[in-house]
Amino acid sequence: LLVLPSRDEMIRARILYDYFQEFSAKQYPELLSNVDSKNAFGVYFADRSQQMIKILTEIQAQVEKDKNTKREEVIQEKAKYDELMKQATELICECKTEYPYTKCDRCKMVQKANSMKVEIYECPIPSRRESALAVIFELQMPIEIRCYRDILWQFINRPNLVPSNNMNEWLSISPHRSKLSQYNNGSYERKVKLVSSTKSISQTHYFAPRPISCTILEDFLLENSLHVQISPTKPVAFQDECRTLTPQLTDSNYKLLQFSVDNTQFVQNRVIAQLSNCSSSVKSSQFIEFGSFRSGHRLQWWNLLSILELDSLSMNEECVAILITHSILQYGPVTENRENLICYWCPESHEQLLDDGFVDELILRVDLRLNECQCNWQHELV
Repeated sequence: LLVLPSRDEMIRARILYDYFQEFSAKQYPELLSNVDSKNAFGVYFADRSQQMIKILTEIQAQVEKDKNTKREEVIQEKAKYDELMKQATELICECKTEYPYTKCDRCKMVQKANSMKVEIYECPIPSRRESALAVIFELQMPIEIRCYRDILWQFINRPNLVPSNNMNEWLSISPHRSKLSQYNNGSYERKVKLVSSTKSISQTHYFAPRPISCTILEDFLLENSLHVQISPTKPVAFQDECRTLTPQLTDSNYKLLQFSVDNTQFVQNRVIAQLSNCSSSVKSSQFIEFGSFRSGHRLQWWNLLSILELDSLSMNEECVAILITHSILQYGPVTENRENLICYWCPESHEQLLDDGFVDELILRVDLRLNECQCNWQHELV
């Protein structure tokens, strides 16, 4: 429910509305949420980009190489462990159990074997193909798409362009930073970043080196633990957006009728129900007329013509001026199918202005009111 004072702005609003309606109906619309789903735009784009597929293949090849290196390290350490334990079994414990206590060579050897540990390996990229493609897209996103998405993201996050969150940035965490940063073509100052709601294993106590004695080989090789997400959006609630764009009545005589200004629903019954709270300084007919002015978006211009002709509302009151100004400037509600409109850019609430006869009558009524005001001013100056 935008407040648009000119035809050019109405045309621009309609073009933007149609564009986003068309975009949301496409097969791969996900650009700001569920970025690793099968129908996400980034997954679709990366899967058809030779450059991105090449980079993904390089990373996966390096991952396999690193895993093999880690396997060899673990196997070698386990061999050393087995050798130490074998040597220990050939010895007899000769520890002194009385003061001064001393450990024998056998127990020292067992202690050394049990203290042998190896650091774990965490894969820097998801094993699920869609998630891996989403990561590559975030790293290698074309600048045109990145700029478009940053602007769209900031628009959704208005008025707070830097919403707080507890997300973890992929490129700020090891080993992801060391393995993926070289493929990142985006600025670190960009608004939308690759993040995760979960921590990396490297950020937890589980990342501590694990003992060779009781850890199997597979437990040294961990899959990527980060979720594939982007900086979250925190859009303004529709009610809050409407409240921002809708003037708030401060006059105690009409403040109770704020609900009638907020939308164009038929609320006459609710207005009548509020008559018992009507101020004594306002006539009941004025109270009802004010509350009914916006009932029905197609009737607002006719209602304006009516109050100009019948003089049913005082134009001297600020609340009446706010009511009329808001009604004639507000764009909406929007008709989804533009084919149902007389003119594609003009919403139903303003179609009366396309009727020359109506406009002539409206101008005539406005001129009469202005002439009356002029006469009143002249009488006051006499």
